[in-house]
Amino acid sequence: MAQTQQFCTYHLAGYFFGIEISKVQEVIRSQAVTPVPLADREIRGLINLRGQIITTIDLRRRMSLPDREAED
Repeated sequence: MAQTQQFCTYHLAGYFFGIEISKVQEVIRSQAVTPVPLADREIRGLINLRGQIITTIDLRRRMSLPDREAED
């Protein structure tokens, strides 16, 4: 019997990526991000997710890809 795998997929800077669904806790819509002064470049900032403070990571910066255009 063949095993199947499921992935959560997304496009980023013209590339197509996938993460195993078992590794994904939740997918949320974009929210206002509070910047963190003096944080590493790939740290985008913080969001409040149902009362819990979550650190957001900019995958473009983490993977050394160019920043997205302002209108994207």
